[in-house]
Amino acid sequence: MRVRRALGVAVVVPVLAVTAVACSGGGDEGGGAAKKEDNRGRQSGGSGGGGAEEGGDGAGSGVPPLDEKQLNEALLKTGDVKGYRAQRNKEDALEGQGSIESEDPRCSPITDVVDSQPEREREAFASGVLMKGSLSTGGAVQQVLLSSYGDGGAVKWFGDLKKALSECGSFAGKIGTGERTQLRIKRVGSVGVGDDSVRFTMEDVKGKDSPTVFTIVRTGGNTASFMSVSLSDEPQAVAKSLVKKQHEKLTEAAGD
Repeated sequence: MRVRRALGVAVVVPVLAVTAVACSGGGDEGGGAAKKEDNRGRQSGGSGGGGAEEGGDGAGSGVPPLDEKQLNEALLKTGDVKGYRAQRNKEDALEGQGSIESEDPRCSPITDVVDSQPEREREAFASGVLMKGSLSTGGAVQQVLLSSYGDGGAVKWFGDLKKALSECGSFAGKIGTGERTQLRIKRVGSVGVGDDSVRFTMEDVKGKDSPTVFTIVRTGGNTASFMSVSLSDEPQAVAKSLVKKQHEKLTEAAGD
């Protein structure tokens, strides 16, 4: 299946969203905390850039980094947005084979979006799959990853990410399975939601699969990363209604 290749090889996301949807037993369960395993000799830190607002963990909305329980509660569920079903991923959603390392250090913030071992350590995360319609009717499969960062990490990573998107039109990387891949990146603007946002497409340079669209939104010290894989040949971004609702739920979770 074409979308399986886009998920498992060309984009190297930590979870095969198609499998999660097709094999879903229902229920919103799972989640977990991801700690950095610094076994690749990569350094945390770095300065913000590329236009991200500098500040503390709650810069902008005032939402502090959320813990694992709060992120799981904030994760979109079936019925939150009309027409969409949600499946919460299991605890191993960011398993080791989901790692990807850019051969150009400038581009590492881009691979951090889907990397199970990011340079900027996640304090906690929760992830799930969103689907409208069925695999047979086309559309797109959306994967969402909620992450929290301490020490101003969300703001700094957003700065690093914007800078990387301006410098990395394409780059080579090696995934956790040892396979080498060449990726093409195109920034397509923001979405006007949250304290900061950015949207870009990623595809293998051979163009065998439709581009995957990434939409990243920051809510204080937390981020919501949406990955949308089209079931046709055309890229399809996540619906703004989903992005807005997820931002609202992250904001509300801070008060629980």
